[in-house]
Amino acid sequence: MKYRSYFKSISIKNKIFATMIILVVISITVIAFFANNISQKAIIEKAKNNSLRELVLINNNIETLITNVEDYSKMLATDYRLQEVLYTDMSVEKPEGGLENLIMRKKLSEVLSNFVEPNTKVKAASVLSSRIQWADVGYADNEYAARLFGTEPVAMKLENNNKPIWTGLVPFKFRYDSTESNVFAVSKAVVHKEFGKTIGMVALYVKESVIAAIYENSLNHQGGEFYILDEKHSIISSRNKSLLYHDFTDMTAISLPNLGERETSFILGKGDDELLVSTQHFEPLSWTIISVIPLDAITVENKEITKLIIRIGIWCLIFAMGISFFLSRSITKPLFILASTMRKIRNGQMNVRSSYKSMNEIGHLSDGFNSLMDRIEALVAKNAEEERTKSEIEFKLLQSQVKPHFLYNTVETIISLIKLNMKTEAIAAAKYMANFYNISLSRGNDVISIREEMKLTESYLEIQKLRYVEYMDYSMDIDEDIMCYATPKLMLQPIVENAIYHGLKWKKEKGYLQIVGFMQNGQIIIEVHDNGVGMDKQQMEQLLEPAVEDKRKVSFGARSVNSRIKMLYGDLYGLDVESVSGSYTKVTIRLPIKEL
Repeated sequence: MKYRSYFKSISIKNKIFATMIILVVISITVIAFFANNISQKAIIEKAKNNSLRELVLINNNIETLITNVEDYSKMLATDYRLQEVLYTDMSVEKPEGGLENLIMRKKLSEVLSNFVEPNTKVKAASVLSSRIQWADVGYADNEYAARLFGTEPVAMKLENNNKPIWTGLVPFKFRYDSTESNVFAVSKAVVHKEFGKTIGMVALYVKESVIAAIYENSLNHQGGEFYILDEKHSIISSRNKSLLYHDFTDMTAISLPNLGERETSFILGKGDDELLVSTQHFEPLSWTIISVIPLDAITVENKEITKLIIRIGIWCLIFAMGISFFLSRSITKPLFILASTMRKIRNGQMNVRSSYKSMNEIGHLSDGFNSLMDRIEALVAKNAEEERTKSEIEFKLLQSQVKPHFLYNTVETIISLIKLNMKTEAIAAAKYMANFYNISLSRGNDVISIREEMKLTESYLEIQKLRYVEYMDYSMDIDEDIMCYATPKLMLQPIVENAIYHGLKWKKEKGYLQIVGFMQNGQIIIEVHDNGVGMDKQQMEQLLEPAVEDKRKVSFGARSVNSRIKMLYGDLYGLDVESVSGSYTKVTIRLPIKEL
């Protein structure tokens, strides 16, 4: 409820502006969210495909290298000069007549040199005779070769096996090297072409770095790594040589699924540690080629896209703010003009009209409002004229009631005084009556001076005092300063008459009527105070605002005077009534300071 009331209190301009901004922010956020997710998925999927393609390419290159090395071993094993040397070595009776012979070794060197560096990627080659004698080219250490291939007779070791045989990754030492090297070795039995008898063995050595060179240039993502595992999941090739011979899971904390599949690609880890892992099975040697790429390195492009979206979103937001500001302003400006016009009219400026002109909906609303105000102003003017006419009629009616009634009562009083032989009082009553009618007629003027109004009222009171001498008396205390100012004619007489007939007349003992006039706060104040029977709250309300069914004269005269003063001078002026039942009544008349 609190937020609803707060929303209702916001101006239309701010509502439009805020709504536009919220819609733009939500739209940009939703677009950015989906664009980021879609682009990230697309980039990851693309990276998976690229990684698998790279593994396939590496697989093919390794297969090509392996095939070439095997072909070299086959070519070497079938070379007729090598077979001649090995066959001769097997035929001679003394060892020194075999591979130890300088001529024989020279022939072997000539044959082997064609299959090792720099002509091929083979680091070195060794030849084992049937007598378990080693000869080499490329500085292969014969002690390491013997340790690698053993000392069993060759015929038994390689019997019925004409295919090249690969070892796993092994440490091997070459002559003149200070440290061991990591190599793969391939061996091939030498079978005599004519006799079909195994007469020796050849071994070729390929460094692990030669295989690693195949994939080292394929690292497209920063932080990415390639690994080659044997069938026991030991690392046999990696850029980081310290990982060789160790279990892959132990070294990388990456758990691999079933590696029997041809190729797989999956994501491991959470948050910033997510990795894209791709595998490719190398069938010839039961190896597994693995690519490991941090997901952050893959999605770096997506981050750039996200930054671009954010920048574009900020510019769109700024642009939308400008558009929404001008749009809300263009919509609300005419409403503000119309609202300002309404405030002026509410403050009493009924002749003000809306200045906004347009063919849109607000323009039609403005025209309709102006037309409505024209009609209201016309109706108000008509109503005011009708009220003025009604007030005039009521005032004339009051006069018509006062004059005949007062004349009749006064004449009756004069006759009674004459009968009682009170000629002096009769003459005074006649003079007061003449004075009353002289002023009340006042050549047809409805506005007279306060002095004349007081004389008229005094004449009325003197006559009433002659009639009701036993229950009333009065006094008048009017400041001379206000005597010259204007007042509606017969303004005071109806109030005095009400005080006499409805207040003092019903009092058991003699009552008193007091009239006071003075100037206060820029107004003329005339107070009529009587100590008669007073009025209750309902009677006071009826005195100035009678009910429809109330036709009593007590309210008619006072209401007529009050309405006439307000009609002539405004709502700041008129009558105020203060009374306590059984105690007193005070009627205060407020008039403006008007020159006659």
